[in-house]
Amino acid sequence: MRRLCLFDATTKSTSEKLVFVLLVFQILSPGFAWIASDSRLPNSKLTWRDSHSTTPARTSHLASTPFEADLYDNPFNENTNKPSTAVPKDTKLVLGVNKYSHDTTICAADASSGQVLFAVAKERLSRKKHDAGNVATAVEACLEALDLDLDSIEHVVVNNHHHRVLPREVNVRHMEWECGLSINGGVEDGYDDPENLLPDARHHELSHHLAHAYSTAAQAPFDKGLCVVMDGMGEPLRTMLRAQETKDETYTSDFSFGFDTFQCVPSNVIEQSQLSYFDWREAESVYVFEKKERTIDLRPVWKRFTPEHSPPSLYNHGFENMDSVGALYSRASSHIFGDWNACGKVMGLAPWALHEWTDSRGAKLAPVVHNSPILQGKLYEDDGLHIDRNLLEGQPLISRNDPDIFNDDGTRRKRYDFDDNADKETLLDVDENDEYGENREETTKVEERIPIRVALDAIALASRMQIDLETVVMDFVAHMKAQTGETNLCLAGGVALNSVLNGRLARELGFAQTFISPYPGDDGIAVGCCAFGLFGNDRLDQIASTKARSGPARPAVWSQPLSPYLGPDASEAAIKAAIETAAPWLEVESIRNVDQRLQKMAEEVESGGVVAWYHSRSELGPRALGHRSILADPRKKGLVRFVNEKVKSRESFRPFAPSVLAEEASNWFDLGPSVLPDDQNVSPFMSMTAIVHESKRARIPAVTHVDGSSRLQTVTSTAEPLYHLFISKFFALTGIPMILNTSFNTLPSEPIVESPRDAIRSFLYSMGAIEMLVMGDYVIKRKPPNLRKLLGEVSKSGEMQVEPGCPIRAGPATFESSFALEAGVQAEEEIETVTRVRMPDRPTFSEKKAWFPLLDDLEGELLSVCDGTNTMNDIMVQYTPLPEGQDKIGKEDVEEAQTLLQNIVYRLVRLYEHTLISW
Repeated sequence: MRRLCLFDATTKSTSEKLVFVLLVFQILSPGFAWIASDSRLPNSKLTWRDSHSTTPARTSHLASTPFEADLYDNPFNENTNKPSTAVPKDTKLVLGVNKYSHDTTICAADASSGQVLFAVAKERLSRKKHDAGNVATAVEACLEALDLDLDSIEHVVVNNHHHRVLPREVNVRHMEWECGLSINGGVEDGYDDPENLLPDARHHELSHHLAHAYSTAAQAPFDKGLCVVMDGMGEPLRTMLRAQETKDETYTSDFSFGFDTFQCVPSNVIEQSQLSYFDWREAESVYVFEKKERTIDLRPVWKRFTPEHSPPSLYNHGFENMDSVGALYSRASSHIFGDWNACGKVMGLAPWALHEWTDSRGAKLAPVVHNSPILQGKLYEDDGLHIDRNLLEGQPLISRNDPDIFNDDGTRRKRYDFDDNADKETLLDVDENDEYGENREETTKVEERIPIRVALDAIALASRMQIDLETVVMDFVAHMKAQTGETNLCLAGGVALNSVLNGRLARELGFAQTFISPYPGDDGIAVGCCAFGLFGNDRLDQIASTKARSGPARPAVWSQPLSPYLGPDASEAAIKAAIETAAPWLEVESIRNVDQRLQKMAEEVESGGVVAWYHSRSELGPRALGHRSILADPRKKGLVRFVNEKVKSRESFRPFAPSVLAEEASNWFDLGPSVLPDDQNVSPFMSMTAIVHESKRARIPAVTHVDGSSRLQTVTSTAEPLYHLFISKFFALTGIPMILNTSFNTLPSEPIVESPRDAIRSFLYSMGAIEMLVMGDYVIKRKPPNLRKLLGEVSKSGEMQVEPGCPIRAGPATFESSFALEAGVQAEEEIETVTRVRMPDRPTFSEKKAWFPLLDDLEGELLSVCDGTNTMNDIMVQYTPLPEGQDKIGKEDVEEAQTLLQNIVYRLVRLYEHTLISW
């Protein structure tokens, strides 16, 4: 193992332990001293090693950056500014757009060939999860990636399920007025920009559920089938009706096929809507489709509407009171987690209803699932669905302050902090005081964490909701299968993110094939709009046969699922720039040989390390599929707790998914009776849950949920050769043909990383819990603080061996101090001041956690003097002035000086670890 920094990296230590190391150096190395010197290594340079080279490691003395000596970069002086995803300049684009709603996304395809060239969700660029608003930045990213300009976009199809888009955007002067006052959409930059309005393109609008249907049916791996769309809420009924009544040719919805061509529930919904205070919205929809050569015959056969019970101007458009199955499940999410869009957590929480804990007194603890269903009945009948909101009303669980939420000392406990670590298994011990996660040892006992009362209630509610969802939807889809006679199934809408339900639908209802895209939620709306723009609809063409279709010939319809890897592809220059930005905190090794690089990754994971992998184009959708992933060993149960807490900063109960070699999947998972041995690629996008064979569960406990299930991703050598090769190497080392895979994001509430700088920031933010980041050809590790360089070192003869470093801040800093006076406290009494700092240029800076809390005033003072000119000797002189009349420190002052030195070094090391300073 290469060690690239000057300080001995085998010393595994935290800030506190480094003080001990300092004292050892003082005892064993008489020449170890604080030495003032103007000669020092440039702060921004990086020690690195190239695996192709047999020469000693190159340092900043030899190259101003670690990459200038790469002789094989751009050997023919080609234009390296052109992105790898660039297309010919005469390419014309069809753009699908979901905007002004959550999960704003764009999808761009070649108008002639139909090939999807680029797709990205705005959240990846803005770093705000489920970000909404305009698409200016996403369009700019698209055009930059494709090396095109705005004139290349010739057709735009858009959806927003809250309100119509085109009638709003037609009044550009009003949009400019909104921007001037920073109100409505004008709060955000780009609202009235050409990149958002795309004024020179043809525009069309598509209704919400129709866009969902297109997003999956158009790319299904079969030519005809049933498409079921279920989400929280879709298009408003009155919007659909008005467009049809006014013959608005800029808008297509289910009513464009005719009012009597499909069944509505309730059957008199139009009459009821005229008496409603508010509107009605799409709840669940069913379509049948058949692909033609250059178009699609997709038509609605059934649709249920749900009334708005609250004004749409209220929280999330009154969504919490709606009666769709998606809205009800989301209501449980809000009740438990305070977030309507945390449904994945509810799904992960539900299986814990099968588990039982033993408390310290030997008493058994288990959730008590309510016998009375929240929802039951038949979706396809008028008044057939019965809803009991009793468990979803009143004080939400997220805000309940039960006594057992508080520890004995009055501090708050984590509300849902529990797991099933059993003391009979060999687990990975987690040292709570080990910030770097390096002092980890195998142990035979790790205590399980027991849920508090509110957590037991949350489990019971989640279980009840999951059971009811599966019961109602299984009956519903089975009925639609019988009604239509279709043998293939597509699923779309937010409910199709429920992989447990998906697995049951695929295994138990007798469908020949089931397809769910990587983005069944609203980020897939853009793909559906793009598909409609490319292929149109054969049925609608027949209805409007008197109007000849103008424009170029349509491309051939997609015959296979699109690749999920449609996002930006970071250039070598961008990766190098990101590494250079964080150079003082990184050790970098360049391994250009793919086989060697993957072998190094596999060995790291096999030894218990956690690896982050960033390569090629990013995935569209909410799940990492190997290009922006955190990888770990599925054999080590304790990694569930470690990755949840130390890496992901999230609840300990949440499970992890395996990425498994497709050819080995049936040996480990029950894939259902219809899966053939030579066709085990049942879940390439991590969209289905399967049961782990009971005989294999003990071998892969880190990816086996408490109920024996696992949300798997099947990986083929054809679709993902690099990921398949990596898993194969781990398979060769361990006999386990899978890897624990979770999304690469470590900052709370942030989406998956997109850019190389996002990756570096997320890696460093893990504080060493992620052992290795592999990005492109570079294997990156965190550089421990180098005390020799900080303090300087001389030999016994007085010869300088290591020049002392001058600590320097990572950038401009803003300090803020505050204190609070409680009742009865006098101003002259001692008051504790809280000091924090904001430093946007530090590599781990996040807007959500912009302020870094300092330990005390001393740490703040030290940070202020770290300007790159002061050595430790200079700093110590400031804090240990000689008494008046003395020319040297007396013996009685040495002990006090050593204590001060320890305190200062501890604080400097802590500031270094959190990337506020370097030296």
